[in-house]
Amino acid sequence: MMLFFLIGTMMIDSFFNDPLFNSIQCGICVYDLKNDTVIYARDARKLLVPASNLKIITTSAALQLLGSDHRFTTRLIRIGSHEDGVIDGDIMLIGSGDPTLGVDQINRLIENMKKAGVKRITGNILINDDYFTDLALSGNSFTFERLPVGWSWHYLDARYGAEISALNFNENSVTVAIRHEIGDSMVTVSIRPETDYVRLVNRMTVKEGEDSIIVYRLPESNTIYVGGGVKAGRRKDIPVAVKDPALLAGNYFLASMKKSGIEVNGIAARYSRGIQSGEVKWVTIDSVLSPSLLDILRRTNVESVNLYAETLIKSLGARFYGEGTFNKGLIVIRAFLSQCGVDTANVSLWDGSGLSRHNLLAPVHMVQVLRYMYRTSNREVLMALLPLTGEGTLEYRFKNFEGSLRAKTGSIHAVSCLSGYLTVNGNDYCFSMMFNNFAGSRRRIEAIQEKIIIALNDHLGGRPQ
Repeated sequence: MMLFFLIGTMMIDSFFNDPLFNSIQCGICVYDLKNDTVIYARDARKLLVPASNLKIITTSAALQLLGSDHRFTTRLIRIGSHEDGVIDGDIMLIGSGDPTLGVDQINRLIENMKKAGVKRITGNILINDDYFTDLALSGNSFTFERLPVGWSWHYLDARYGAEISALNFNENSVTVAIRHEIGDSMVTVSIRPETDYVRLVNRMTVKEGEDSIIVYRLPESNTIYVGGGVKAGRRKDIPVAVKDPALLAGNYFLASMKKSGIEVNGIAARYSRGIQSGEVKWVTIDSVLSPSLLDILRRTNVESVNLYAETLIKSLGARFYGEGTFNKGLIVIRAFLSQCGVDTANVSLWDGSGLSRHNLLAPVHMVQVLRYMYRTSNREVLMALLPLTGEGTLEYRFKNFEGSLRAKTGSIHAVSCLSGYLTVNGNDYCFSMMFNNFAGSRRRIEAIQEKIIIALNDHLGGRPQ
């Protein structure tokens, strides 16, 4: 049970005299972890959109339930014989949700195949991402499981809105490389990593003044349009999410094998029938392990990578319910929240990253999670997974703050949140601030958040206000 012992209005309440707060919604909760009391609260039980603050809950649950040493495995198998350098049949990449799989790992698999003497493959390059469900029955309807409910359609060609797959590759995006050389009349546009899976339409021009770059992928295809104009000599890289990223992995694997000198007679294609049920005979050729879960969780929080958070949700569903769906993963998250003391009847959860606007939490709920984790053996681990000032999403914030802060930001349109831990004179506090439905500059809200933290740090440290 959380006890409430308010330290008084202090000077924090003065920040809310700003006419800005006549229209916006906000809630704050500050908790003294040593004395086990709430020391400041303002609408702390109000349900608000948490944005990426939700990643604190997702990563905490993954840390507790999967363990810090958990690793994802991507397997390469063959279906057919291997004699005299020829694989007579197909080979297949099987994913288990590794969000970090990229060019280096695929190239390593190819290099190991060459070392094993493979020179030709008579069949296809197959990909299998069945560990996560693509289409799931929810009530009386089906849900498309590569994207959570509530993600805005205009996010979906951005890297932060990438589809989720059990066979992720290159963070399920490509980089559009825009290059202009002084003296050239044309702007060069290319894709990295190089792949025929994505089609580019280049309408970029050279112009005077500021850049006006437009990069757009059609929602149901992998055609990327690049338009607008850039200044002479400009170099710009823009990541773009792809449709069906597992096939991006397959196509890159196929093209890279051919470049390396391994002949492949077939194509890159999806195949799932029989792999899980044992209807086909297969032999493992090689496998790739992801970095440790700790490395993945740190990047999830410090850089706020949505793909990583959603992979964790589906992994929890697959681990505990045998079904890699958002619904099952969120059931696990709700059970974790209950352990933290949260009344889950009063929360709304739709994804693991916080990009869905359907998510609703109260600041007191976030504090309950931070308090719970502080009392586990993973206390120091979780605190180290949150950004320090000047790091990650806090890189340009709290410039003049000299205190000890580890906190996660959360930002989508008209939403700005900050939650984490504050240490003052050796005593630890946790807090959550959520601001919703404001117009105008987000920086104005962020400045208020920073003033609140500074005021707390001064007050709790006994410094004059």
